[in-house]
Amino acid sequence: MKSLFITLCLLSMACADIQAQDNFQYFALIYTTGENWDTSIAHTDQPYFAEHSAFLAKLRKEGKIEIGARYSDKGLIILKVKDEDEAKALLAQDLSVTHKTFKAELFPFSPFYTGCIEK
Repeated sequence: MKSLFITLCLLSMACADIQAQDNFQYFALIYTTGENWDTSIAHTDQPYFAEHSAFLAKLRKEGKIEIGARYSDKGLIILKVKDEDEAKALLAQDLSVTHKTFKAELFPFSPFYTGCIEK
């Protein structure tokens, strides 16, 4: 009986740990050109573009970016974070946004089909 109780306790702790790991939300982050975007120079020469690229690389390494893409003249990042506050705090670290090279809009993102994307 004691071993059954211990087993149930261990299973309960394992299930709680799995739920804690899955406690995240998705947010769509849409990037467009900001008021300080200079149309006379290449995108790679824009102010704070190198810092923006380094910031996104850091988020990818940390597992915060689920997917990133470009469409039309916009950029799309799907963030995987704890909550909206974390998403906003991350966005505040992107120097290209704070210095208005890019404008960023954040939206809750709720996939109804996860599918798979491979490159």
